[in-house]
Amino acid sequence: MMITLLTDFGLADHFVGTLKGVIASISPKTPVVDITHEVPAYSIPQAAFLLDQSWRYFPKGTIHVAIVDPGVGSSRRPLLIESEQHYCIGPDNGLFSFILADPKSKVRHLNKPKYWLPDISTTFHGRDIFAPVAAHLANKIKPSQLGTLITDPIRTPALLPTRLSRRTWVGTVLHIDRYGNLITNYSQQQFDTLRNRPFSLTAGLHQTELYASTYAHCPEGELCVIPGSSGYWELSLANASAAKLTGLTPGSPLELTLA
Repeated sequence: MMITLLTDFGLADHFVGTLKGVIASISPKTPVVDITHEVPAYSIPQAAFLLDQSWRYFPKGTIHVAIVDPGVGSSRRPLLIESEQHYCIGPDNGLFSFILADPKSKVRHLNKPKYWLPDISTTFHGRDIFAPVAAHLANKIKPSQLGTLITDPIRTPALLPTRLSRRTWVGTVLHIDRYGNLITNYSQQQFDTLRNRPFSLTAGLHQTELYASTYAHCPEGELCVIPGSSGYWELSLANASAAKLTGLTPGSPLELTLA
């Protein structure tokens, strides 16, 4: 088995290293892979998107620990999710919304303190609950021993576009990559006609009607809608930052109208 880590902890503090220390103490032979620790602080939708973009590319049986947890220490539940022979561990706050779209997913409330660290803080469940549970799971402890099945995990409906009329939808910016591309929540599968049908996408005070098949085909200085590798449409600016031009941030609305 393998364990991946995705958090908003950054690398300036001891948090990530401590997670790895807990895992190594319980399951020393289990490899640990960092997906990212640079999720913007408290950004649950971005964490959900980044996890969804990465987990399927790991071997079956991989354990994905995802922690963006502004509700740590509250009544929010710690979860274990089984989906497509992968496992996900983290807080019940919508972070696993994309994965929970699979109706075959099994969700467990992690409520067996036997598999946690002895002393549980109110501010660092990543160290005290999520990391040790992941390590025990890697050691072949069965999911049924770690928690009780539940049917009501939190899902975030805002991750999907809302239809306003027959030809108009309001979506959102899911993520901004390091190049300033705005990754939208308009899926290429659902909105495939953007490749060959007139449209208008409004982003703040800016509007574009341009489709480009690649970044290289986007005219200099013009906002273009591009089919990104994520499976969602991106709003891009050739050799520059669409985010900086538009001033949009994750969660900003985007209005799409089909002609």
